[in-house]
Amino acid sequence: ARRKLALLCCAVIAMSSAPGRVLAVESDQLSYRLTYPGSNPGRVAVSIEVPEGASVEEFLMPRAVPMGYSEQPWADFVFEVRAYGTDGEETAIQRGSGPRWRIAAGEAPFARVSYEVDVQAMEHAILEASDTSKGRDDYLGILGYSVFGYLEGLEGRPIQLTLEGPEDWPIFTTLRPRADSGAGRVVAAAADFYALADSQVAMGPALEVLQLGDEPQLFVAGYAETPFDIELTGRLGREALDALVEYFGDTPFDHFTMLVETLQPLSPEHEYGFSMEHLDSATFFLGSEGALTESSPASRRLRVLYNYAHHIAHAWIPKRCAGPGYFPFEWEFAPVLDTIWFSEGFGQYAAAAALAEQREDGEEFLERLLEGRFREPLAAAPLSIRRMTTVELSRVASTRYGSDFRLGRNVFSRGALMAAEMDAHIRAQTDGARSLKDALRHLLAWTRNNGPTVPDDELLRLLQEGSGVDLSAIHAHWLTPQE
Repeated sequence: ARRKLALLCCAVIAMSSAPGRVLAVESDQLSYRLTYPGSNPGRVAVSIEVPEGASVEEFLMPRAVPMGYSEQPWADFVFEVRAYGTDGEETAIQRGSGPRWRIAAGEAPFARVSYEVDVQAMEHAILEASDTSKGRDDYLGILGYSVFGYLEGLEGRPIQLTLEGPEDWPIFTTLRPRADSGAGRVVAAAADFYALADSQVAMGPALEVLQLGDEPQLFVAGYAETPFDIELTGRLGREALDALVEYFGDTPFDHFTMLVETLQPLSPEHEYGFSMEHLDSATFFLGSEGALTESSPASRRLRVLYNYAHHIAHAWIPKRCAGPGYFPFEWEFAPVLDTIWFSEGFGQYAAAAALAEQREDGEEFLERLLEGRFREPLAAAPLSIRRMTTVELSRVASTRYGSDFRLGRNVFSRGALMAAEMDAHIRAQTDGARSLKDALRHLLAWTRNNGPTVPDDELLRLLQEGSGVDLSAIHAHWLTPQE
C-alpha cells in the first residue's frame, strides 16, 4: 500500500552489500557527510573523515561509472576543496592532473577533506540526464558517483554516511530505503566506496516514495515535473522484480529501489530516456514524453515494463556476475571490456525470458522483442560495425556505448541473440527439461562462491555445465563478425 512521507528523523545505521561483500561496521570505517542547506539550490557540501592512523596522499573524484561505458567530468564541478589535520588546522591540498588533488603532509596527520559540488552547473553542462545529479528548489537528486569522491587506497573500507538537509525535507537513500523517509537527517552505511558511489540520494518536499511487498522489498522514489503515476510504476516494477526473482532463483538483496525522475528538458540539447542499473537499485530518467500514466496505451506499458525488467536484471548480470574488467572497478578511467556482449546481452535476454515465462502470450512477446530490439539493429548496422568481431565491438563500445548508440545496440544485440539461440538449443536437446535459466543459475551459484568475476575461459564451460548441453558452436558463431 502507498505510504505518505512521514517527517521522522532516523539515525539508524543500515546494511548494504557490494558484490561478494558482507558489511560489518569496523573501527577503520570512513565517515562521509553530505550537507544540503537548501539556501543555495543545487550546491552540496561533502566531507570525508578518516580513522586515526590512515595514510592518505591523494583525493579523487570518479570519472568513470560502473556499467556506464563512458567518462564524465564530475571533477569540474567540485569547488572549495580543503584538507585538515588531526589538530583541526588546514593543510595544503592542490589540484593535480585529471580528477586528482594532492594532499601535502602537514604538522599533524591527515584527518579530513571537505569540498562542495555545484549540482545545477553539472546538470546544465552534462547533457545526458542519466549522467548527472539534479538540483531544484524543492528537490535534490544525487547519483553517488557524481558527488562522492574517495581517498586513494581507502576504497575498500566500510563507510558511515550522514545525510543532512533542510529540517523539514524528507531524505531517502537507496542504502537504507524507507517509505517514511527521515526528515532533516539520515544515517546509513555502505560496505565500501563502490556501494556508496553506486547508491542514490533523493530529498525534498516534491519527493514521493512508495513501498510494495516484501522478500525483497521494492521501493519507488519519484520526482515529477510532468504527469506521473507512481502507483502504476510501482505495480509494473513489482511485476518485473518478481519475474526476475523467479527466473534467477535467488534474491541477492533485501530491498530494491527504482528512482524515477520525469523532467522538463533544460534545453533542446539535453537528452532523456536512458536508464541506469546499480547494485540494489536502478535509476530512470524520463523526458516530458516518457512518463507513464493510467491513460498510456498497452503497448507503451509493455515497453516500460521491459525497460524496468531489463535494468533490474542487471543487479544479477553484471553486478554480481561479469567477465574480467568489471571488478574491482577503476574509477579514474573507463575500463576496456571484452564481454559487454554478455553483461548487457545476456542480462537483457534474461529480462525478456523472465517476463515471457509469466505471460500467456509469452512466446509471441519474446519473439517481438527479439525481432524489434535485437535483430533489427543488426540488420541496420553499417559494414564497419558488422565487420568487427564481437570482442572488438565490445572494446570500442567500452567508452562509446551511449554516445554512439549504434555500438551499444549492436553489442547487446549480439549477446542477446547468442543467449536466445543457446536457450532454444538447450530446450531442444533436453526435450524442454532445461533452459538457459538453468545455465545462468549455475553461473550465479559459481559467482556466489568465487566472486563476481568469471574468467574468459570459464564462462562457456560454466554455461555448458549448468545446462548439460554443448554450446560451443553457438558461442563461436556469435563472437565472429556478422557481415
